[in-house]
Amino acid sequence: MKLSVKGMALFITTVLLLAGAGLMPAEARATDSGMPTSLHTGARTEEALPTAAPQQASVRIINHTIEKKIPEASIKVDYPQISGLKNRAVQKQINSLLKKKAETFAANSLKEAKASQPSTPSGNPYEYVGTYKVTYNGNGVLSLYQDTYSFTGGAHGMTYREGLTFRLSDGKLLTLDELLRANPNYRSIVDPEIAKQLQQTEGYFGNFKTVGPNPSYYVKDQGVTIFFQLYDYLPYVYGFPEYYFPFSKLLPPGTDPFNFKTR
Repeated sequence: MKLSVKGMALFITTVLLLAGAGLMPAEARATDSGMPTSLHTGARTEEALPTAAPQQASVRIINHTIEKKIPEASIKVDYPQISGLKNRAVQKQINSLLKKKAETFAANSLKEAKASQPSTPSGNPYEYVGTYKVTYNGNGVLSLYQDTYSFTGGAHGMTYREGLTFRLSDGKLLTLDELLRANPNYRSIVDPEIAKQLQQTEGYFGNFKTVGPNPSYYVKDQGVTIFFQLYDYLPYVYGFPEYYFPFSKLLPPGTDPFNFKTR
């Protein structure tokens, strides 16, 4: 009888151990799935960046919304607000700028809708939408782009895109020239490549020469994406022309674009 009880105990223990082991792969898969912890975050992109500059923890992104509905139009503007920055004055400065941009778009949309026709030719109200996407959040930098869409009739609405890259130490908006300061001649790399890709795209208008001073961009992964507005160089159907360049192609070897203590 004693042997039987011991045998049963051993059997139960073995089953429990095996069951526990069976749970481990499932938990590991959930952790390694790559699913973002937040809809508006790019924190994982900092993992393989140069380490010359001390890394700063990502700030938290909180979505805010302005929404107005009148007979003439519907207006909805999402905009980000940050929290968790040690320098509260800088945090307030960045949040004020982002909020003001959203409020200005909403106010201008409301004014346009009331001053124009009460509805589109088809009888539908005007529509105004503001959205954003955070593309990088780490190493002391927050980068995102904001889209503002307006539909006031016609075949389709129009969207304007703006890239914003903040240095979190002081809230400064960084131009691409400032981010790529280690290579003032970066246009000699991006201009020919963009021209080549545009020339290979059907419908290209044929008027690209250079990205010019301080082009529109946002930080993404291990580099930057330079973009143009709708209709700048391609038909509407192509959307926003975007061209990604890794830092390794734009900057000297070993350069950390986020170490602002060096050139």
